Amino acid sequence: MDKCSEKIKKYIKSVIKRWIWPFFRRVLILIAIFLVLIYVAGKVNWAPVENWAIDKLARVEPIGTKPHLPFQDNVKVSITDTKAYKKEQYLIFKTNMKNSIQLLASKVGFHPIPPGDSKTRVKKKIYIKSKNKEFEDNQAEDPMSALSDWDIIKNNLDSGFSALFDMVTVRIVTEDGKPMIVKVVDDQPLVVEYDSSDKVMRWGKEIQSASRKYGIDAAVIAAIIEQESGGNPNALSPAGAIGLMQLMPETARGLGVNPYDAVQNIEGGTKYIAIQLQRFGSLELALAAYNAGPGNVLNSRYLYISETQNYIRNVPALAIKYHRQFTQK
Repeated sequence: MDKCSEKIKKYIKSVIKRWIWPFFRRVLILIAIFLVLIYVAGKVNWAPVENWAIDKLARVEPIGTKPHLPFQDNVKVSITDTKAYKKEQYLIFKTNMKNSIQLLASKVGFHPIPPGDSKTRVKKKIYIKSKNKEFEDNQAEDPMSALSDWDIIKNNLDSGFSALFDMVTVRIVTEDGKPMIVKVVDDQPLVVEYDSSDKVMRWGKEIQSASRKYGIDAAVIAAIIEQESGGNPNALSPAGAIGLMQLMPETARGLGVNPYDAVQNIEGGTKYIAIQLQRFGSLELALAAYNAGPGNVLNSRYLYISETQNYIRNVPALAIKYHRQFTQK
């Protein structure tokens, strides 16, 4: 029996030495090379190369497409706006790739985000401070809380490569001084608005009324509306979010508003962002909670959700534009 067990042990050792260990050694070497490349790439200043490439892309017809731009006397390519749009889409692509890599790294035990960072780790006691207890355990408002890590990675990659495609193919034209996005869909031109300010500012009085009632900057409310719905009161997301500020039905019920009524939608959305601001204590975290749900802020998963990272970057940028518009009124 002892001789048999010794033979089995020797056989197992030989298999491990001959087949298994060489395989894992190659895998470990590849992982080490990959991590070194990521580290080195992070230390290199790619901005000059990126800016050069974006400038070239803005000045040429998109590769692989037919000339679709409606060149008329009143329609011209806006190089400045096209470059700004391409930079925005490239930043979305980079953010999505970075977050996917960080989430993958966290799954294998490497945590690239410092655990002591107050901006990235929210303590439970912040939740207790909220006076709006009716939302404390309501996860119906948090559709992203059900996403697995692999769902987040998949969504990041899908939206990231979609943004990369837009960066390469989209151009901005001006028609009578108004910027428009020209996309190619199914080999046909599709023209959409580049700036939704007019649609949002038609609700200016309602925005200012909600601003005074809940103490949220009117420019921030307007920026959320543009980011959420582009000023469309009839907007309905695939997840079921409704109206200008994209309220989930359960959230709207908890807030006591009719989400299909544009005025009540604005009031409900403003109240909800005010609740999150009171709960988490910073606009960045409040916006993250508005987009991804408070549960994903408490467990820091919002850091890996690229849609949320882009959201908390875009809304303050849009707010600057609306701040100027409200001060001019």
